[in-house]
Amino acid sequence: MNKLEHWLTLGEKASICEKLLRYNLLKWDNIRQLPLKSGGKTDIYINLRNARSKPEALMFLAQTFMNPIMRLQPNRFVEIPDSVSCLAGPLSIMTNTPYITIREEAKPGRVATAKTIGDCHPGEQVVMIDDVITDGASKIIPYRECVTMGLDVLPLVVLVDRQQGWRAKFQEKNISLKVWPGMTLHDVRRYLIENGLMQRCDPAMEEKNPVIVALDGKDWDDILPLLDILRTTGCIFKVNDLLFAEGINNLVPDLQVYGRVMADIKGHDIKNTLENIAKRILPHNPWAITVHGSGGKEMIEATVKALNGSKTKVLVVTVLTSINQATCEEIYIRLPIEEVRVLARIANDAGAHGLVCSPEEVGELREKYPNMTIVTPGVRSPGADAGDQKRIGTPAAAKEAGANHLVMGRQILGAADPVGEMLRVIRDELNIQI
Repeated sequence: MNKLEHWLTLGEKASICEKLLRYNLLKWDNIRQLPLKSGGKTDIYINLRNARSKPEALMFLAQTFMNPIMRLQPNRFVEIPDSVSCLAGPLSIMTNTPYITIREEAKPGRVATAKTIGDCHPGEQVVMIDDVITDGASKIIPYRECVTMGLDVLPLVVLVDRQQGWRAKFQEKNISLKVWPGMTLHDVRRYLIENGLMQRCDPAMEEKNPVIVALDGKDWDDILPLLDILRTTGCIFKVNDLLFAEGINNLVPDLQVYGRVMADIKGHDIKNTLENIAKRILPHNPWAITVHGSGGKEMIEATVKALNGSKTKVLVVTVLTSINQATCEEIYIRLPIEEVRVLARIANDAGAHGLVCSPEEVGELREKYPNMTIVTPGVRSPGADAGDQKRIGTPAAAKEAGANHLVMGRQILGAADPVGEMLRVIRDELNIQI
């Protein structure tokens, strides 16, 4: 199922969010405790039903939905009650487009007992409209009813895609319906946070949480539901391959809606190249970027200089935690600890802000470089799968040895309750009071 571009531009999205706030059609909660029909909780709730009490709000919504209706030019549109029932009439008049209503259940004991209110004819092109889409379950009955009546169903038009599983649900139910959103819940969240209306996370929580969650090998649509729920834990998000797929200008600002960002570029090139990369990253002020210590002192110095004046840390990668002793000797002709010592010294001399090393080297580096930030990948709770990591340690041992931040990926993201697992590690293994 191909994705459709949003029917609102970036500027229009901001304007719509502002008006949703003005008309009290949008609620938010910093700690994600707004109840959903599904039984879950959310930080943002969009309720177009409230427009009934404000004619000005009804006019705004009808004008907003005119955009996709006029562009699709259906024979009629299909109202999915009851979120948009208040604006269906005005929208029909303003677009000169007739509409029908499809109930979930036919009402017995009436002259008209059908699920459908209004007339339609086989072969007509129709557009279903609704306020939001979550898992898509509420759209299945109306869609199938349209198909049963012989209607040609164009993309479902919604104001907001909550990005909460409708693609998987449609695939499971063999529903070929495409969705055309005006914007996403992420767009709304970014607007609220960037404009200071909603808090990304309690600053005290961000200060306490030392965990960096690795988002390796995942697409934006895959990680967004996880970012949503992990936002309140105050963790840092480490991203590498997705940064190249989505681009610095897109991904870093989007990720920063949910937490601090470690742009794990692992730069290793001539100094001019690293300067240019750093300049691209500079406007977005991520928490940190990484470069390889084996790139040399001049390269590291150039990166630090290019980021001068920003809060972004330059973290120097020493020996990857996926490299065992035999591979290290093959590459560097040294034992891992020996090569780590060399690269740490180069990083320190070049003015880097921190080091990336395995749990095995943390203690020595902390003693020698007390003021540097030390980030430790290869961290696993006791009994957890080591995966592709060779030089590993537990969260407690890494912290005790002097690590400032601990990189954990699959253990958190693969947990049945990622937030619960994160908080368990912080409280039970790291003994941090939150």
